[in-house]
Amino acid sequence: MSKRTSLALTLAVGLVVWVVAGSLMRTPPDAAAQAAPAKTQADIEQLRTLASNLSLLFRTVAKEVSTSVVYISSERTVKVPAGPSPFQDPEMQRYFGPQFRYFFGQPGEREFKQSGLGSGIIIDADGFILTNNHMVAEADKLEVKLSDGRTFKAKVTGADPKTDLAVIKIEGEVDKLPVAKLGDSDQMEVGDWVMAIGNPFGFEHSVSAGIVSAKGRVLEMTAYESLIQTDAAVNPGNSGGPLCNLKGEVIGINNAIFSRTGGYQGIGFAIPINMATAILDDLKAGKVIERGFLGVRGEDLTPELAEQFGYKGEGGALVTEVIADTPADKAGLKAGDILVQWGDKKVTSFAGLRNDVAENQAGQKVEAKFWRGDKFQTATVVVARQADFEGVTGWLGIEVGPLTEEIRRQIGKKDLQGVVITQVLPDSPAAQKGIEPNDIVISVDRREVRSPDEFQKLVAAKGKEKAVLLHLIDHRTGRAGFVVVSAR
Repeated sequence: MSKRTSLALTLAVGLVVWVVAGSLMRTPPDAAAQAAPAKTQADIEQLRTLASNLSLLFRTVAKEVSTSVVYISSERTVKVPAGPSPFQDPEMQRYFGPQFRYFFGQPGEREFKQSGLGSGIIIDADGFILTNNHMVAEADKLEVKLSDGRTFKAKVTGADPKTDLAVIKIEGEVDKLPVAKLGDSDQMEVGDWVMAIGNPFGFEHSVSAGIVSAKGRVLEMTAYESLIQTDAAVNPGNSGGPLCNLKGEVIGINNAIFSRTGGYQGIGFAIPINMATAILDDLKAGKVIERGFLGVRGEDLTPELAEQFGYKGEGGALVTEVIADTPADKAGLKAGDILVQWGDKKVTSFAGLRNDVAENQAGQKVEAKFWRGDKFQTATVVVARQADFEGVTGWLGIEVGPLTEEIRRQIGKKDLQGVVITQVLPDSPAAQKGIEPNDIVISVDRREVRSPDEFQKLVAAKGKEKAVLLHLIDHRTGRAGFVVVSAR
């Protein structure tokens, strides 16, 4: 490059820098602030008043609801193996086969006392308290502490593992109990403000705030779920406490968190209060919760499935199997039907359909709308009592259902009699013996079982004081074996 060209380039660059610098020097130091209209003192005071009113509202709700929140401490006896067994080793089970869990019981056991803490809300002046079932299940001792510091013993009056709800009652007479106001969870929408109140990590009557993040969440922790998701901080110890709206009404019972660490990570879940109010009277009276039963298995309808079935509507649940001799079978429903409406409620998911059916009484007639082939059809379903088709034994921890022809076909035993295990509660006596869902119960104490009702009666007649001998078929191998299950 020549000296003349270099000099010209230097002069050009200098000119550009001079122009830009001059422009910057003439620009006010806070041009952005001047571009926007200035806030007057009146505007600022209005914002302060709004913030102050909002703060007052949160403060008022926290004070009102906190008085009805109780601190629950529980104590239960837990039994664990005293030492390892070679047949519990995964490598041994792979070599010998999983059926060995039926022939070799747990090694010697030892007992210890397990303590728990959580929350609950007072729901009436007689001392009834609503909380989570997992908080009080199998507790030997329950104690509640009120917001004013008074402490009382309590006992469980009713529990429903299928929704993880329970009601406990203060023992003895107690006056001046602050009672929570129960709201309508169906009215809550995503984005609404909510507050969670409880005793996280034992820090009594802690309050956190957030919004409703989502509705209708299903975590498959219990049989019936349509959980409210919130970003209000929920931690261990919040379980059983209220999620409330800014009216001071309880719209949910906190019961779970999503966490990779065991602590709060921005996602908590609560049971809608409407699910609780539907069964509160039965829980207070200690009655068995009665639910409606349809008799189908199914799944949510994806766009891919909808296309395959020629369905162009929104929502719906796909029926994958109709259980023989159930209300669905008698009403003419078939596998491949897409249920779109149950009574006056639209079907948006299979879990939602289950919840809606459960709310019906036995004998109630419900119009079901469904898509089949290339058109919509309707069927009148006479709802049955769920207990007639499913059996749950409290201490044993097993839920069973009827043995269908499809299951018999799958295991190659067309004349087999028994019941199929549909659910095994975690840490239950059955779970500790290695019993799993889809295993088949042939007999109880050497007496043949032909229906869920028979199974339930045989186990209930034995009582939890004595061990029960179950004859089972391992669903993975098809092999039969005996297992002794005891609550001790």
